[in-house]
Amino acid sequence: MLEARIFDNIASIDASDWNACFTRPVEDHAYHLAIEASGLVGFGFFYVTIFDGERLIGAAPAFTTPYDLETTLDNARLREMIAGWKKRAPGLLRVSLAALGSPCTEVAMLGIRDQGRAREIASLMLDTFFRVAKAKGGALLAVKDLAEHDRALWQPLIEAQGCGLVSGLPVARLPIDFATIDEYLSRLSHATRKDMRRKLKARTEVRLKRVSRIEGYEEAIMALYRDTRARAEMAFEELTLDYFNGVLARRPGGAFCALYLKDDRLLAANLLLRDDTTLIDKFFVMGAEGRANNLYFTSWFDNIAYCLDQGLTLFQVGQAAYANKLRLGAQLLRTDMAFRHRNPAISAGLKVLSPLFAADPVEEAA
Repeated sequence: MLEARIFDNIASIDASDWNACFTRPVEDHAYHLAIEASGLVGFGFFYVTIFDGERLIGAAPAFTTPYDLETTLDNARLREMIAGWKKRAPGLLRVSLAALGSPCTEVAMLGIRDQGRAREIASLMLDTFFRVAKAKGGALLAVKDLAEHDRALWQPLIEAQGCGLVSGLPVARLPIDFATIDEYLSRLSHATRKDMRRKLKARTEVRLKRVSRIEGYEEAIMALYRDTRARAEMAFEELTLDYFNGVLARRPGGAFCALYLKDDRLLAANLLLRDDTTLIDKFFVMGAEGRANNLYFTSWFDNIAYCLDQGLTLFQVGQAAYANKLRLGAQLLRTDMAFRHRNPAISAGLKVLSPLFAADPVEEAA
């Protein structure tokens, strides 16, 4: 008989059992442990698990946080209007959010170890999450970033829970199915090849240093992170120095930071995770001098070269700057956000308004 258990810290769950619930989890137990320990302001964490006896066969992270509903609004005029309203009423459109998923992963990690019982496990996981989420004070209950490859199993069960779905931010990924940088470039448009060669040729006096510890660079990295976050169109969590240090410390050999230095000044930094097949670009941060030196594009090609050198087959590159990523050959993994409000009347209203909060469609490159 299946039994659902809730843990308030992931350290109480055996790491190998947790990881076994997922297919090759780059963002593994150690990564979630680093998130939990990083002191993200306003976030609380819990973990939904399903056991068969003492065998863990289903697992998913979850979190609570105050959430501003307009965070995902793409309509600039409406965002500006709401910002004006919130100056007079700071709590407007802010709700207590409880979500199945993680603030620091790009797709919902919904782990099922026993695929023969997948529907039964998923159903119990959702029932348990919604019950516990309400008990923890969640008003808006959600599944964050349901990946398209999980829809067939999870979407009918989520809809049966009374949830609406809206399009989320897709995840950009580049298959490394080429043998050389030149072969990769040959797949891009003539204009893009010409532009990239010009940008890469202009790289002077900037050196790359890959490190597993960032001592001595902490202040510079966080200054670049704050600058990058301030320029973002939308931001959810605010990362801490403990996040960067924790990820590097807890995933030895599976996490590193690429530093871009000029005259010993840090112009950009890139936190990356990896396993035997995949490289994940978690965060790329830079300031004005980094932009002037085309370091976003430089780092892209450095990361591809790293994948080729290490025999990796997938480069996952995140949920922003889609125009550049598509131009550079990335493919999109679609995601959905599922939601309901604990108040049925408000939930019905949110479903009517949900198109306003959906991510704008991203046009695929021609």
